[in-house]
Amino acid sequence: MRHSVDYVVFIVLNNPIPAIGIWLLAASLFLVHQIKCKLTALYQGTDQDTEQETDQQTDQGAVRETIHPFPHQDDWELSAHYLALRSKYGWSPWPVYLMWPCQFSAVLLLLVALFR
Repeated sequence: MRHSVDYVVFIVLNNPIPAIGIWLLAASLFLVHQIKCKLTALYQGTDQDTEQETDQQTDQGAVRETIHPFPHQDDWELSAHYLALRSKYGWSPWPVYLMWPCQFSAVLLLLVALFR
């Protein structure tokens, strides 16, 4: 066990680019998960702000088709749905604005590490 940990530490210290890329990719996936959780809570009706039932039902119909438990091609539309609904429900916009730079930086760093 100790030998395996030493080996991983040696690799990360001597070539940190892939490790940083993997951490950024994990951070972006975490942010996608947070966005999906907010939209799923809205779809299931567990959101705290349920002042206007008709607006919420309309929002639920738009969100219903875009939520999948695993990464899916419709995830591109999640950020647009989240940003459209965020001001109505008082959500912070930072998960969407941080998700895309993390994903692009992770892919860039992993490509640099691959061709280095």
